[in-house]
Amino acid sequence: MPLTGLQKQIGQLFAVGFHGLTPSPEIKTLIHEYGIGAIVLFKRNVSDAAQLQALTHALQEEARSAGHEHPLLIGIDQENGLVTRVSPPVAPQLPGPMALGATNSPELAYQVGAATGEVLSAAGINMNYAPVCDINSEPLNPVIGVRSFGDKPEFVARFASASAQGLREHKVVPTVKHFPGHGDTAVDSHYGLPVIPKTREQLESCELVPFRQAANEGIEAIMTAHISLPGIGDGKLPATLSPDVMKILREDMGYGGMVITDCLEMDGIRATYGTEQGAVLALAAGCDSIMICHTYSVQVASILQVCQAAESGNIPSARLNEAIRRVKELKSSFLSWETALRPLESRENWPALGTDAVKHCALAKQAYAQSVTLVRDTSQIVPVSRSANVVFLFPGDQTPAGGAVDGEGLGRKGAYNASVYLNILKQYNPTVVEIRYGAAGLSTELMSAIEAADVVIFTSINARESPFQRTLGLELPSRTRKLVGIAACNPYDFLEDASVGTYIATYEPTPEAFAAAAEVIFGNSEPKGILPVENPTSQLSIEDSALDNTKDILQLTAIWNAALPTYPLSARKLQLLVNQEHGHHFVARVGADIVGFALTYTSDTSTGVAGNLAVLAVDPAKQGQGLGTALISKITAWYQANMKLPRLELSSSFPRFFPGVPHDLPSSVQEFFQKRGFSLWDTSPRNVDLYRDIRDFKAPDAYITRAADQGYTFGPLQPEHYEECLAGQRKNFSANAAWVRQYEELHPAKYPFSVMAAFDSQGKQAAWTLMLGPDSPALQKNWALPRVCGPKTGLIGCVGVDAEHRKKGLGLALLSHAMEDMKRRGVEGVFVDWVVLEGFYEQLGFTVWREYRRATLHL
Repeated sequence: MPLTGLQKQIGQLFAVGFHGLTPSPEIKTLIHEYGIGAIVLFKRNVSDAAQLQALTHALQEEARSAGHEHPLLIGIDQENGLVTRVSPPVAPQLPGPMALGATNSPELAYQVGAATGEVLSAAGINMNYAPVCDINSEPLNPVIGVRSFGDKPEFVARFASASAQGLREHKVVPTVKHFPGHGDTAVDSHYGLPVIPKTREQLESCELVPFRQAANEGIEAIMTAHISLPGIGDGKLPATLSPDVMKILREDMGYGGMVITDCLEMDGIRATYGTEQGAVLALAAGCDSIMICHTYSVQVASILQVCQAAESGNIPSARLNEAIRRVKELKSSFLSWETALRPLESRENWPALGTDAVKHCALAKQAYAQSVTLVRDTSQIVPVSRSANVVFLFPGDQTPAGGAVDGEGLGRKGAYNASVYLNILKQYNPTVVEIRYGAAGLSTELMSAIEAADVVIFTSINARESPFQRTLGLELPSRTRKLVGIAACNPYDFLEDASVGTYIATYEPTPEAFAAAAEVIFGNSEPKGILPVENPTSQLSIEDSALDNTKDILQLTAIWNAALPTYPLSARKLQLLVNQEHGHHFVARVGADIVGFALTYTSDTSTGVAGNLAVLAVDPAKQGQGLGTALISKITAWYQANMKLPRLELSSSFPRFFPGVPHDLPSSVQEFFQKRGFSLWDTSPRNVDLYRDIRDFKAPDAYITRAADQGYTFGPLQPEHYEECLAGQRKNFSANAAWVRQYEELHPAKYPFSVMAAFDSQGKQAAWTLMLGPDSPALQKNWALPRVCGPKTGLIGCVGVDAEHRKKGLGLALLSHAMEDMKRRGVEGVFVDWVVLEGFYEQLGFTVWREYRRATLHL
C-alpha cells in the first residue's frame, strides 16, 4: 500500500545495502515499510550478468509496487581497478584511477568513464560512487592509494571531471568522493578516525581543488569522508557530521547538489558517535543521503532515530525538506520508471555485459598499455630475453589489501592467484619458474635458485604495508644477476629504493594490468605510462665526478661529517684527499644537491692495477632509500667498462682513509656490504690503526743501546741521502708502488724532517720511516685520520728495514729516534695506520685506536 507521512519522506534519504543475489526479506521490508530511496550493491550481490539485471529489475519492481514516486537510486563502487564490484566475467575489467592517471590522457579517462556508465546502465545500476577526487599526497595511505588519479590537485581534478562526464552520458549519476579529501592520511577510516591537521588555507591549495572544480561543473553528488579536521571550526566532529565542513561545500563553494555520506557503519563513525546518532548528526550538518551498508537492525534503528530527531526539532524541518528536495531533484533528472522497468528480454544481448564486450575489451587493452610505467631501468634489463632462465617471485598469503573497501573484491588478503600471473609470463617464456614468498622467508634451496637465475621478476603488492615484502625486495639487488621489480598495486613499494634498478608500476593487481606489463618486459611494446605521483628519485642522478669545485666539496664535507661523526674532517682536508689524479669519484645528486658519494682510487701493485673503494657515504636523511646500493652499482659498472679490473677492495692505499669497515660503526654497515656482494675477510690477521701520546715518551735505553752497539746511527734524511734512499725503497719494496712513491715525493730539500733513516757502520742506509708532522703537506694530502686524534698528531708510516739488516732490533730503535725527533718538534701524538703486525708497535706503548674489517667485491 502507498506510504504516507514523515517515515516515507525520511526513508528516501537512506541508501542501504543487503546480502544476497535476490531481494532479501529485509530489503523488501525497508523498501515497503520504510520507503528506502536508494540501494547500495556490493560484489556479494553479483554472480553473473543475467542475475544482476534480474536483481536490479526486481528491486525497482518492489519500489513501484510499494508506491514510490521515483525509482530507486541503485548505486555501486565501480571505481575500476582495485575497487571493481562488477568484474570479469560479468563485465570486462577496466583500469582504475591511478592507472588512468598514468596514461596522462583525460580523454581515455572519459572513454573509460563512458564504458563504465554503459556497463552499469545495462545492469540496471544508475549511480556510481566514483570518481575519486582524493589526492594521494600521503604515500602510506592505506585506503586511497591507487584509487586516486595522482598526487597533484589540478591533475586529479581534470581526470575526475572527464570520468564523471563519461558516466553522465549514460544516465549514471557520478559521485565524487571523499569530501573534503581523504588522501593525506595514514589511517583507514573503515577501522579508525583519521586526523588531517591542516589549516583551511592548506586544504584550499590541495584537497579542495578537485571538489571545487566538480562543484563548479555541477557535479550531481558528492560523498563525504569520515575524517577529523581539527583546523576547521571547533574540529570536534568528523567531516561527515560537521556543519563547519559542510559550510565550506554549501556556502563557500556554492554547491547545491546532493551530498551522500560514506557508510556510517565504518569505524570512523560507528566507533565514535555510533551509526544511529551519526545519521542524525549527518543530516543536521547538511548531508542529504545517509549510507548504511550492512546491518538491517542498524538501518532500521537509524531511520527511526532520524524520525524522532525530526519530530523533536533536533533536525530542523527546513534542513529536512532541503535534503528531501535534493534527492527528489536528482531522481527526476536521471531516473524514470520506463528505464528502470524495461523488460528483461531487451537486455539479454546488450554488448556492455559479458566478456565478449569487444569494444570495452579493446578500450581496456589500450588504456592498460598506455598506463604501464617503466619508472627506471638503470640496469638496462628490459627487454628480457625469451630464452633467459627467469624466476618469478610472487607474494603469498597475508598480502595487504590496499584500498579495497570493506574487504570486497580484489583486495582480500591471500586472494591473489599467482598461477594466473605466471601463465601470462609463460606466454613469452615457457620456462619461467614461480617461487611464492611470504613472511616465513625463503629456504636456502630457493634462494640458490634465485641467485642462479639470469633474471628475477619480483612482484610486490603494497609492500609498504608488508615487512616481508620490503625485506626481500631490498635484499634481492645484491643476490640476483638481473632484477625486475613490479609494483603490482601501489607504486610506492620500492619507488625510493634506487637499488631496485629496474622498476615497473602497474597500479593494480589485475591480470589485465600485469599482461600489459609483460608486453613491456619482453619487448612486445614500449612503456608509455608516466608516474602520476612524485618520485623522490626522479631527479636522482649518479655520475662520476671530478669534485673539483668548492660547492661540491662543501656538500661532501657536510655529508661526511653527518654520516661519519666520529671521523670529522674539514672541507680543506677533504679537498686535498679528493683531488688526486688516480681518483675516480661518484656522486648521487637530487637536482643540484649531493645526497651521497663514493671515493675510489686506483693504485699500482705487483699484480697490476688495483681498485679501492675508500669511502661510501649517504646523507643520513636519505639513507634506507637504496642510494648506497645504486652508487655501488654505478661504481662496479664503471670499473668493469673502463678499467677491466677483476675486483674492488673495500680499503684505501693512498690517500689513506680506512683499511676496511670500521668496527665502531654499527654492525649493519658490514651487513650492508656483505649483502651487496662483498666478501668479508677473516678478522685475522688484524687491520688496525694505532696511536700513542708521545708527550711523555722517552726512548727505551735497551733499543737505543742495542742498535748503537752494532754500529748504527740515526738522523733525519738529508738531501745528499735522497737518491740512496730511493734506491733502498726500490730494492726492498718495489712490490708496493704507492710506498715507493711516498719516498719519491719527500725530497729532503723540500720536505725536511720527513724521513728518519738508520745508517750502518759504513754510513750506508739500513732502515727508514716517514715521520710527518701535523702540518706536513704530505700528511695533509695522503692521510685522512691522524688529525682526528688531535691537532698536534703526526704520523709514522712506511717503516722498512733493508733485507740485509733485519732481525737486529733496528726497527724499534728507528721508531724510538723518530718519535724523539717528532717530540722535539712539538708533536704530541703519533698515528700509525693500517697495521697488521701484532706486538711490534705495542713495545713502544702504542695502542689500538680503531679496528677494521677488509672486504673484496669480485667484478
